[in-house]
Amino acid sequence: MRRLIMGLVLFNPLLNAHATEFLEMIRMTADHPAVRSATSSGTGAYYDIEQAKAADGLQVSTGISAVGYSGQPGYENNLLSPHVSVSKLLYDHGRTDASVAGKEAAWSKQQAQINVTREELNQQVLSLFTTAVTNARVVLVLDKEIVALQDLLGRVQSIARIDAGRASEINQVATRLNAVVASREMYNTSCQQAQAQLGTLLNQKVSLDHALPDLKKARLLPASLQQAQQVLMDNPSWKLSHFVKEEAKAAVELASKWNRPKWAVQLSLDSPKRNGEMEPFKAVTVQLSSDINLWDGGAGRAATKAETQRLIAAEADQDATLRALQQQLDQLWISLPLRERQIDALHRQSESALKTWKAGEVQFFAGQRPLTDLISFATDYYSSLASYHEQQMQYLAAQWQIVAALGKTSELAQRVGSLPASPIEDVR
Repeated sequence: MRRLIMGLVLFNPLLNAHATEFLEMIRMTADHPAVRSATSSGTGAYYDIEQAKAADGLQVSTGISAVGYSGQPGYENNLLSPHVSVSKLLYDHGRTDASVAGKEAAWSKQQAQINVTREELNQQVLSLFTTAVTNARVVLVLDKEIVALQDLLGRVQSIARIDAGRASEINQVATRLNAVVASREMYNTSCQQAQAQLGTLLNQKVSLDHALPDLKKARLLPASLQQAQQVLMDNPSWKLSHFVKEEAKAAVELASKWNRPKWAVQLSLDSPKRNGEMEPFKAVTVQLSSDINLWDGGAGRAATKAETQRLIAAEADQDATLRALQQQLDQLWISLPLRERQIDALHRQSESALKTWKAGEVQFFAGQRPLTDLISFATDYYSSLASYHEQQMQYLAAQWQIVAALGKTSELAQRVGSLPASPIEDVR
């Protein structure tokens, strides 16, 4: 049993020699299939703009047709008459401009979607990384508790060999030791699962030996909540909702043109046949036309109303997105000083619990304290130490969540090459 417990203490697969920095993991998300998919969709949206712009350009076509000239003397039916047609839209009352504006908004929306997808992946990385490292630190705290309880067990066994009446104390220590080992394995399982999920997400084996970097110490957080709120307009989620609204505005503009006139000019070159001979492209026709839709059964008016409602929905969604981002940012910002005070309190508690435990240890072996008190003192110390390290990680995670709420995680990882972070095994 003792060898098994020692083996568990010495084995921690998270602490590998070749570690992957958190910023490096954030940079890895750029190669995720979801990001590549969003990028390709953005490229497709760009060519949609080119297609929309071509509507008022020159349109040239050629082909072969069968032509009959009924009642026109001098011309004969021609079964194979080559022709060329050139047309140009002169004026469409803003239809093309509205269509192009809509496609440009759709392209901008896709560009924002790339960043939204990347930031969502970054938040998954942050969550899994925080879970893995937090559990790894708790495992190390429990490893220390296991070693301490093993030492106490050995000393109690020595006492029991001399005083057989205290043999029951061996079971007390062993029971607590087994409970800690079971708890340690529970945290270790959560740790391994989070690390495995992280590797699957990034499609690469990752190893950890450092915690999250402290952004506040590195002065990479906004100086105030007001400054942070000003940056919210750069959040890709807000930009996405903004361009959805712009696309809806263009759709309303386009739909409202259903009964507006269009002007176009067309030049046709046909090949008539006379006296048995075909005269290539000799018949020239120039046509100036105006087209106006007087009534379409109400379809155009209904389409305008539908697009107007979609615009109203897009405007409301933009406001809701900004409000949600502000709520998230406010909550995270307020939590920082509260977590700092909590960490200080837990640090003082662990120091006090350590002193109580050491004093109780002296009193126990002097026969002035029962074993239950000593076990309780040790439990209090390691529980407060584990809580201290858990809250430290939550505090650092809250800093990164603020950056995520601003939509700046990828930008920070691109701008900053490396950041210092405390080792995972630093669990004093």
